[in-house]
Amino acid sequence: MKIKKRVSAASLILAVCLALVPGKAMASESINSVSIKVGLNIEAGDRLPDIQIDKTDGEAYVTSGGKQYKVIDAEWVTSTSKNMTIGEEPRMSVTLTPSDEYDAYFKSSYEASKIKVNGGSYVSARRNGSDLVVTLRVKAIKGLYAEPEDVGWKDTRLGHAVWEKGDNTSGAYELWLYRGKSVILKKEQVKATTYNFYPYMTEEGTYYFKIRSVPYKQDELKNGKKSGWVESDELVIRDRDVSDGTGKEADRLPGVPADAQAKEGWEQQSGIWYYRYGDGTVHADSWLVLDGVWYRFDREGKMVTGWFLSGGDIYYMDSQGAMVKGWNKIGDTWYYFYPDNGYAAPMGAAATGWQVIDGYYYCFTAQGAMQKGWLNEAGRWYYLNTLQGSLEGAMLKGWIVRNEQTYYTDEDGVMVTGWQRIDGFWRYFNQDGTMAVNRVIDGFPVNEDGVWVQ
Repeated sequence: MKIKKRVSAASLILAVCLALVPGKAMASESINSVSIKVGLNIEAGDRLPDIQIDKTDGEAYVTSGGKQYKVIDAEWVTSTSKNMTIGEEPRMSVTLTPSDEYDAYFKSSYEASKIKVNGGSYVSARRNGSDLVVTLRVKAIKGLYAEPEDVGWKDTRLGHAVWEKGDNTSGAYELWLYRGKSVILKKEQVKATTYNFYPYMTEEGTYYFKIRSVPYKQDELKNGKKSGWVESDELVIRDRDVSDGTGKEADRLPGVPADAQAKEGWEQQSGIWYYRYGDGTVHADSWLVLDGVWYRFDREGKMVTGWFLSGGDIYYMDSQGAMVKGWNKIGDTWYYFYPDNGYAAPMGAAATGWQVIDGYYYCFTAQGAMQKGWLNEAGRWYYLNTLQGSLEGAMLKGWIVRNEQTYYTDEDGVMVTGWQRIDGFWRYFNQDGTMAVNRVIDGFPVNEDGVWVQ
C-alpha cells in the first residue's frame, strides 16, 4: 500500500511539472515561397499612376500569387512626381500579410529564388512584424525616343551643328550631313549636343544635316525605338569658306592635339581619367566593360571612383575605377557586392537586407553595411557572428556562448526564452536569452549545465 502511494505521488508531481513547463505549441505552417504579379501599362513620358491592389488590369496593379497570404499595401519607391524614361524600371514596395483562413507565417528571410515576381524582378524582402515587405522592379518602360530640339548651326563657329536634348532621349544621336542631295557623312551614336561638320565641307555648296535620337546601351536597344528625323536649316559654304579637310577627327577633348585623336583608349587630364574613342568623343554617363572590368563614367566623361549610386543601387569603384564585386572591407566595415548576374539585383550592387551567401544568412543595412552582434527585428532576436576570420556576420543557429553566457537560437535563428526542450533535456532561458544555471526556476532546479534535475 505504501509503495502504491509513493508511485501515485511521483506520478502526480510529474504531471504537475509537465503542466507548468511550457512546451512547444503546435507550430503554424511557414510560408516557404512567395509569388507576386505586377503590371505597369504606361508610356515613356508618363508619371507613375496609383497602384490597384488585387486587380489585374488598369495602368498599375499588384496581386498575390498564393492563397496563404494577400497584398494589403503597395506604394512606389521611385518618385511619382517625375516623368518616366525609356528603359527605367520603377521600384515598388509591396506589403503582404498571412491570410486569415490559413495558420501560416512568413520566415525571417528568403532566398531570391523563393520570391517570384511575374511582370517584374525581385530586389529585396524584409519581415515587418507578421508582414513581409517585398521591394521589386517592374519591367522596363518601352517607347519611342523624343526628337532632339532646337536643331541648327552655331553662329560663332562655321559648320558646327548644335541641338538640345529632348525630354526623353538616351543622349545618343545619329547624324547625316548632306551637300545638296548627296550624303557626305554618317555618324552613329554621337554622345553630345554638338558636332563639328566643318572638316567635311571641302566643297562649296549648300549643306544641311538630319538628326534623330537612337538607343545607346544594350538595355536601350531592347526598350527604346529611334525617334523621327529632324532636319536643320541650310548652311551655304562659299568658295572662300571651304575646309581643307584638316581635323576630321572632330570633337577632341580640350588641350588634346589633333595627331593624338587617331588612338582609342585611356586619356588622363589634370589627374582625371577619361576613355576616348577614335573620333575624339569620350565615354560618358554609362558603364564601360574593358577586359572584363566594369568602369563608370559621369556625364562629363570623368571616370568614377569611390561610392556611386544609380537607380537606388549602391556601387563602389576602387582607386583604379574598377567596380568591386563580392566581399569587400571598406574602412572598418564589410560589404557584399553581387558578383554576377545570377542574382535578382544588378551585378556589382551592394546587398541590403537579409541575404543568403554561400549558404549562410547575413543582414545588411539600407546603405549596404554588414551587421554584427545581436539584432532585434520585429521583436525577434538574431545573433550575427562577431568573430573575425570565422564567418564574421553570419547568422548563427543553435548553441552560442558569448561573454561567458550561453544562448540558444532555433532553426530560424531566433533566440529562445523560457522553458525549452533541447537535445532531450529541459532548460530555462531568461528573458535576455541567457541560459539559467544553478538556480531554481518556478520550483524546478537546474544544474550547472542548465539542465532541469528531475
